[in-house]
Amino acid sequence: MSEQNMEVESYKVKYKYINRFTRGLFFLAGDTFALLISAAMAFLILSPFSLAARPVPVEFTAMMVLSILVGLAFFRMYVVNWRYMSLRELVRIFCGVLFGGFTALAISEIFLSPGNFEYAYTALTMLNALLLVGGFRISKRMYIELVSAPKKRKKHTIIFGGESEGEQILRDILKNEHWNLNVRGMFDDRIMPGLLLHGTRFLGGKKKMMEYIREHDVDQLIVAFPEIPKKDLKEIIDEVKSIRPDMDIKVLPSFHSLSDDPVGVKHIRDISIEDILGREPVNIDMDTIRNSITGKTVLVTGGGGSIGSELVRQCAKLDPAKLVMLDVDETELFHVENELKSLNANLIPCVASVADKNKMDRVMREFEPDVIFHAAAYKHVPMMESFPDEAIRVNVGGTHVLAELACKYGVDKFVMVSTDKAVNPTNVMGATKRVAEEICMSFNDICNTKFISVRFGNVLGSRGSVVPLFMEQISNGGPITLTDSRMKRYFMTIPEAVLLVMQAGSMGDGGEVFVLDMGEPVKIIDMARDLIRLHGLEPDKDIHIEVTGLRPGEKLFEELLNAEEGVNETDHKEIFKAICIRKLEKDQLDEKIGRMFEMIHKGDIASIRGMLKEIVPTFNYRGKTRKLSGKNLSEKAKESDKNTHGSKNGHAISKEKSAIEEEEEASVVH
Repeated sequence: MSEQNMEVESYKVKYKYINRFTRGLFFLAGDTFALLISAAMAFLILSPFSLAARPVPVEFTAMMVLSILVGLAFFRMYVVNWRYMSLRELVRIFCGVLFGGFTALAISEIFLSPGNFEYAYTALTMLNALLLVGGFRISKRMYIELVSAPKKRKKHTIIFGGESEGEQILRDILKNEHWNLNVRGMFDDRIMPGLLLHGTRFLGGKKKMMEYIREHDVDQLIVAFPEIPKKDLKEIIDEVKSIRPDMDIKVLPSFHSLSDDPVGVKHIRDISIEDILGREPVNIDMDTIRNSITGKTVLVTGGGGSIGSELVRQCAKLDPAKLVMLDVDETELFHVENELKSLNANLIPCVASVADKNKMDRVMREFEPDVIFHAAAYKHVPMMESFPDEAIRVNVGGTHVLAELACKYGVDKFVMVSTDKAVNPTNVMGATKRVAEEICMSFNDICNTKFISVRFGNVLGSRGSVVPLFMEQISNGGPITLTDSRMKRYFMTIPEAVLLVMQAGSMGDGGEVFVLDMGEPVKIIDMARDLIRLHGLEPDKDIHIEVTGLRPGEKLFEELLNAEEGVNETDHKEIFKAICIRKLEKDQLDEKIGRMFEMIHKGDIASIRGMLKEIVPTFNYRGKTRKLSGKNLSEKAKESDKNTHGSKNGHAISKEKSAIEEEEEASVVH
């Protein structure tokens, strides 16, 4: 017999004679006794104030007790669970007693002609009944929680943020004892120290909170301040973790992430990499995006990937007529389709390669999309250095196939997801994405389809990106491997990047290369240390960081625009339009792309990079890297960390040209 069945049998033996009927009789007897005691107490209290000796009003008392019992039954107080009595049940007791008392008075008016004594007697009996019946009903819960329940150590908790959100969370904690949280202090620079909130004192602001954390053994901090700037939140997290690396920090997300329910503990979450980056959330005009998607047929290529799947998720919420998600990976398509079933979107999975022209022609002919989001691409830099022919086949050939078919079938908008690695590329992947941008611009001139490219940097949590890799290394006990301690990258969350891609697509007129404002570049080594602290560990003590050296085709710094380019502002403050200078006419571009594919067909892989260099003059392939040392180079590297150039409109775009890169021994392909 299984353990679960044994527990069931044990329960049946223990409660052999207890059922719904016997439980009802038990509570009926208990309530009757409590009501009789209530009536006796009321009579004893009122008797001294009576002008003449009065006998006990037996008939009136019996009718009142019976009426209240009927009232309790009417409000279903004989089918409730004794152990889990709550305020809701106490309200029902109040209603039952009130109902019974007034019913008794109404009946007595007809048959017994009550006087002032009976009215006072009824009121006092009802008051006593609320105390005694309510006390009887809540007695088991009080016994279990105050006497028999094992005493658990409650977490020493403090709350930063004392306005409405902090008050609601504190109230939620006080109401739910089983969470074992003991809030010993509130901190908020906006509220006067010394004030009490539900018995908990405000002890000061941020500075006082840090002093408190240093002096007391605090287990948990709840940041109940959803509108706090991300930069300030990062400062708080960094300072707290520097004082107590193992301290648990919870945050209340901004309002747009919350449901319509009242704010409570269920809304708080663990701190994430997004919090420690210090990036402010982007502003999105959902109305503009909705108008470009609702009622349209949308095709998303690479629909099973990190960016493509998020594009599918966001589009599915906007009620498209059809949503076709295309990918070569049927497993990922299955997962996305299964995830989005509850949205009831007209979601159509399609297993195909964008490089297969015949298959893509059938897809376009069958579905006739109005909008295409082209996110299908090979993206892993070192892998594509080993297989440059595959990068060209998919990233270049797939884009060319789709662009040609978009014109053929009259697609309204074609939005290609590009990358910061397309700028001054030092690797095949970046060069192929730059060629894809050129393809989109060249096709924009020959048909009515509006071709738009959108560049952005790394996204947090995408498959194969640095954050999941670091997380895995931390979970395995380290070390974290880093190619260079000076390396910097731009980062954005996947939903932010996707919504901005959709925003740029909705506002583009065709032929543009949009650049997303990725904020300030982040040093990868700082991110690694933050992730270690996020896990309650100390960098270089619990988890070590190892520097392994740059990989082939890898940069220390990414750039969002070519050196000769600038940007123009758009109506959206976080989206800029690159001033792209086309180097080749469409027929010249097509001819060179054709020659590349001839090389691939002949197996002449060695010449591919040279042809990429012809199409993308800024492609500067670095085949070898070596570890550098020396005081002079270190000083140059530190200097380059400080140099950030912006365009005349103030858009902060990294133009850091690394002294290390200039000094490297590199094989440049011509």
